[in-house]
Amino acid sequence: MVGVDSPGSPGIETLLRRSGRIKENDWIAALVSSVKMRSLHAALVGRGVIGSAEIQRCAAGAIRDGTFAVVAGEVERCFLDENADSPLLPARNGIAVDLLLSETAVLMKGVAGLPVAVSPYRDRLVATDKKAATEGQWEIMALATGRRTARDLAFSLGRGLHPVTVEVSRMLGAGLLEVVAPATSSGFSRWGLSRLRPRKATAQDVGTTQPSSLPLRQPGQALSNSGIA
Repeated sequence: MVGVDSPGSPGIETLLRRSGRIKENDWIAALVSSVKMRSLHAALVGRGVIGSAEIQRCAAGAIRDGTFAVVAGEVERCFLDENADSPLLPARNGIAVDLLLSETAVLMKGVAGLPVAVSPYRDRLVATDKKAATEGQWEIMALATGRRTARDLAFSLGRGLHPVTVEVSRMLGAGLLEVVAPATSSGFSRWGLSRLRPRKATAQDVGTTQPSSLPLRQPGQALSNSGIA
Protein backbone atom coordinates (compact mmCIF):
# COMPACT_ATOMS: atom_id res chain seq x y z
CA MET A 1 0.00 0.00 0.00
CA VAL A 2 1.57 3.29 -1.10
CA GLY A 3 -1.28 5.68 -0.34
CA VAL A 4 -4.72 6.03 1.26
CA ASP A 5 -7.04 8.94 0.41
CA SER A 6 -10.00 9.36 2.77
CA PRO A 7 -12.26 12.39 3.33
CA GLY A 8 -12.32 11.35 6.97
CA SER A 9 -8.68 12.20 7.68
CA PRO A 10 -6.06 14.69 6.45
CA GLY A 11 -3.89 13.48 3.59
CA ILE A 12 -0.17 14.06 3.41
CA GLU A 13 -0.59 17.42 1.64
CA THR A 14 -2.76 18.74 4.48
CA LEU A 15 -0.44 17.28 7.10
CA LEU A 16 2.58 19.02 5.58
CA ARG A 17 0.98 22.38 4.81
CA ARG A 18 -1.44 22.96 7.69
CA SER A 19 1.11 21.88 10.28
CA GLY A 20 3.60 24.46 8.98
CA ARG A 21 6.21 21.92 7.93
CA ILE A 22 6.10 23.37 4.42
CA LYS A 23 5.24 27.00 3.65
CA GLU A 24 2.66 27.81 1.00
CA ASN A 25 5.11 29.45 -1.42
CA ASP A 26 7.52 26.51 -1.17
CA TRP A 27 4.70 24.06 -1.87
CA ILE A 28 3.53 25.96 -4.95
CA ALA A 29 7.08 26.33 -6.27
CA ALA A 30 7.69 22.60 -5.76
CA LEU A 31 4.51 21.76 -7.67
CA VAL A 32 5.74 23.84 -10.60
CA SER A 33 9.16 22.20 -10.51
CA SER A 34 7.64 18.72 -10.22
CA VAL A 35 6.16 19.01 -13.72
CA LYS A 36 9.66 18.97 -15.21
CA MET A 37 11.18 16.67 -12.60
CA ARG A 38 8.16 14.34 -12.66
CA SER A 39 8.41 13.94 -8.90
CA LEU A 40 6.99 16.19 -6.20
CA HIS A 41 9.10 14.32 -3.67
CA ALA A 42 12.30 15.23 -5.54
CA ALA A 43 11.13 18.82 -6.04
CA LEU A 44 10.48 19.32 -2.31
CA VAL A 45 13.76 17.74 -1.28
CA GLY A 46 15.59 19.71 -3.97
CA ARG A 47 14.34 23.00 -2.52
CA GLY A 48 15.71 22.01 0.86
CA VAL A 49 12.41 22.61 2.65
CA ILE A 50 12.05 19.04 3.91
CA GLY A 51 14.10 15.88 3.99
CA SER A 52 13.32 12.68 2.14
CA ALA A 53 13.05 10.63 5.35
CA GLU A 54 10.51 13.05 6.84
CA ILE A 55 8.36 12.87 3.71
CA GLN A 56 8.38 9.09 3.97
CA ARG A 57 7.44 9.15 7.65
CA CYS A 58 4.59 11.55 6.93
CA ALA A 59 3.39 9.47 3.94
CA ALA A 60 3.37 6.28 6.01
CA GLY A 61 1.56 8.09 8.83
CA ALA A 62 -1.09 9.35 6.40
CA ILE A 63 -1.68 5.79 5.17
CA ARG A 64 -2.16 4.46 8.70
CA ASP A 65 -4.39 7.38 9.69
CA GLY A 66 -6.46 7.12 6.52
CA THR A 67 -7.04 3.42 7.14
CA PHE A 68 -8.07 4.19 10.72
CA ALA A 69 -10.53 6.79 9.40
CA VAL A 70 -12.14 4.22 7.09
CA VAL A 71 -12.44 1.54 9.77
CA ALA A 72 -13.73 4.02 12.38
CA GLY A 73 -16.52 5.07 10.05
CA GLU A 74 -18.99 3.13 7.94
CA VAL A 75 -18.50 1.83 4.41
CA GLU A 76 -21.75 1.79 2.45
CA ARG A 77 -20.25 0.46 -0.77
CA CYS A 78 -16.93 -0.10 -2.47
CA PHE A 79 -15.65 -0.64 -6.00
CA LEU A 80 -12.39 -1.01 -7.90
CA ASP A 81 -11.29 2.10 -9.80
CA GLU A 82 -8.54 1.11 -12.21
CA ASN A 83 -8.17 4.73 -13.38
CA ALA A 84 -7.48 6.25 -9.96
CA ASP A 85 -4.70 8.84 -9.90
CA SER A 86 -1.41 7.92 -8.27
CA PRO A 87 -0.66 9.65 -4.93
CA LEU A 88 1.27 12.92 -5.18
CA LEU A 89 3.61 11.77 -2.43
CA PRO A 90 3.45 7.98 -2.19
CA ALA A 91 5.16 5.98 0.51
CA ARG A 92 7.98 4.61 -1.60
CA ASN A 93 8.53 1.48 0.45
CA GLY A 94 4.81 0.99 1.00
CA ILE A 95 3.09 -0.88 3.82
CA ALA A 96 1.97 -4.49 3.53
CA VAL A 97 -1.83 -4.74 3.65
CA ASP A 98 -1.81 -7.47 6.33
CA LEU A 99 0.46 -5.37 8.53
CA LEU A 100 -1.66 -2.26 7.94
CA LEU A 101 -4.86 -4.03 8.97
CA SER A 102 -3.17 -5.50 12.03
CA GLU A 103 -1.91 -2.08 13.12
CA THR A 104 -5.35 -0.55 12.53
CA ALA A 105 -6.96 -3.21 14.73
CA VAL A 106 -4.57 -2.21 17.52
CA LEU A 107 -5.49 1.47 17.09
CA MET A 108 -9.21 0.65 17.19
CA LYS A 109 -8.78 -1.44 20.33
CA GLY A 110 -6.90 1.41 21.99
CA VAL A 111 -9.58 3.95 21.07
CA ALA A 112 -12.32 1.64 22.37
CA GLY A 113 -10.57 1.65 25.73
CA LEU A 114 -10.39 5.42 26.07
CA PRO A 115 -12.06 6.94 29.17
CA VAL A 116 -14.69 8.84 27.17
CA ALA A 117 -16.22 7.62 23.93
CA VAL A 118 -16.32 10.15 21.10
CA SER A 119 -17.42 10.05 17.48
CA PRO A 120 -14.67 11.70 15.38
CA TYR A 121 -17.24 12.57 12.71
CA ARG A 122 -20.41 13.49 14.61
CA ASP A 123 -19.63 14.92 18.07
CA ARG A 124 -19.12 18.70 17.95
CA LEU A 125 -16.90 20.03 20.69
CA VAL A 126 -16.78 23.16 22.79
CA ALA A 127 -14.03 24.28 25.18
CA THR A 128 -14.92 24.71 28.85
CA ASP A 129 -12.12 25.34 31.36
CA LYS A 130 -9.41 27.00 29.25
CA LYS A 131 -7.35 27.96 32.30
CA ALA A 132 -6.64 24.29 33.05
CA ALA A 133 -5.37 23.49 29.55
CA THR A 134 -1.72 22.67 29.00
CA GLU A 135 0.35 24.32 26.31
CA GLY A 136 -0.12 21.38 23.96
CA GLN A 137 -3.91 21.55 24.31
CA TRP A 138 -4.36 25.23 23.52
CA GLU A 139 -4.66 24.74 19.76
CA ILE A 140 -7.57 22.35 20.22
CA MET A 141 -9.20 24.59 22.84
CA ALA A 142 -9.00 27.61 20.53
CA LEU A 143 -10.76 25.77 17.71
CA ALA A 144 -13.37 23.97 19.83
CA THR A 145 -16.20 26.48 19.40
CA GLY A 146 -19.11 24.05 19.16
CA ARG A 147 -18.92 23.85 15.37
CA ARG A 148 -16.06 21.38 14.90
CA THR A 149 -15.71 17.64 15.33
CA ALA A 150 -12.45 15.78 15.98
CA ARG A 151 -12.24 15.25 12.23
CA ASP A 152 -12.59 19.00 11.61
CA LEU A 153 -9.92 19.73 14.23
CA ALA A 154 -7.53 17.27 12.58
CA PHE A 155 -7.86 19.05 9.22
CA SER A 156 -7.52 22.51 10.76
CA LEU A 157 -4.42 21.58 12.76
CA GLY A 158 -2.74 19.41 10.14
CA ARG A 159 -2.67 16.47 12.54
CA GLY A 160 -3.81 12.88 12.15
CA LEU A 161 -7.38 11.90 12.97
CA HIS A 162 -6.32 9.16 15.38
CA PRO A 163 -4.06 11.28 17.64
CA VAL A 164 -6.62 14.11 17.66
CA THR A 165 -9.43 11.70 18.58
CA VAL A 166 -7.34 10.29 21.43
CA GLU A 167 -6.48 13.77 22.73
CA VAL A 168 -10.10 14.91 22.49
CA SER A 169 -11.23 11.90 24.54
CA ARG A 170 -8.67 12.69 27.22
CA MET A 171 -9.72 16.34 27.29
CA LEU A 172 -13.37 15.33 27.59
CA GLY A 173 -12.44 13.15 30.54
CA ALA A 174 -10.55 16.04 32.15
CA GLY A 175 -13.49 18.42 31.70
CA LEU A 176 -11.64 20.65 29.25
CA LEU A 177 -14.09 19.91 26.42
CA GLU A 178 -17.77 19.07 26.21
CA VAL A 179 -19.84 17.50 23.44
CA VAL A 180 -22.43 19.99 22.22
CA ALA A 181 -26.00 18.69 22.28
CA PRO A 182 -27.30 18.06 18.73
CA ALA A 183 -30.18 20.51 19.25
CA THR A 184 -27.78 23.38 20.00
CA SER A 185 -24.77 22.60 17.82
CA SER A 186 -24.14 24.95 14.91
CA GLY A 187 -24.21 23.77 11.32
CA PHE A 188 -24.57 20.12 10.37
CA SER A 189 -22.45 17.07 9.71
CA ARG A 190 -22.91 14.91 6.64
CA TRP A 191 -21.12 12.00 8.27
CA GLY A 192 -23.80 10.95 10.74
CA LEU A 193 -21.66 8.17 12.21
CA SER A 194 -22.10 6.54 15.57
CA ARG A 195 -19.53 6.83 18.34
CA LEU A 196 -16.69 4.36 18.45
CA ARG A 197 -18.13 3.13 21.76
CA PRO A 198 -21.65 3.74 23.13
CA ARG A 199 -21.87 6.67 25.56
CA LYS A 200 -24.44 6.90 28.36
CA ALA A 201 -27.45 9.03 27.51
CA THR A 202 -27.59 12.45 29.15
CA ALA A 203 -30.62 14.23 30.50
CA GLN A 204 -30.68 16.35 27.37
CA ASP A 205 -30.89 13.24 25.19
CA VAL A 206 -33.93 11.79 27.01
CA GLY A 207 -37.20 12.46 25.25
CA THR A 208 -35.53 13.87 22.15
CA THR A 209 -37.14 12.60 18.97
CA GLN A 210 -36.32 13.11 15.34
CA PRO A 211 -38.87 13.36 12.52
CA SER A 212 -38.97 10.19 10.47
CA SER A 213 -39.34 11.98 7.14
CA LEU A 214 -40.13 15.28 5.49
CA PRO A 215 -43.79 16.06 4.77
CA LEU A 216 -44.99 15.25 1.26
CA ARG A 217 -46.54 17.93 -0.88
CA GLN A 218 -48.98 17.38 -3.72
CA PRO A 219 -48.71 19.66 -6.79
CA GLY A 220 -50.79 22.80 -6.31
CA GLN A 221 -51.40 22.12 -2.60
CA ALA A 222 -49.81 24.20 0.17
CA LEU A 223 -48.58 22.52 3.33
CA SER A 224 -50.21 23.86 6.48
CA ASN A 225 -48.09 24.79 9.51
CA SER A 226 -44.90 23.83 7.69
CA GLY A 227 -43.63 27.16 6.47
CA ILE A 228 -43.30 25.68 2.97
CA ALA A 229 -45.31 27.23 0.15
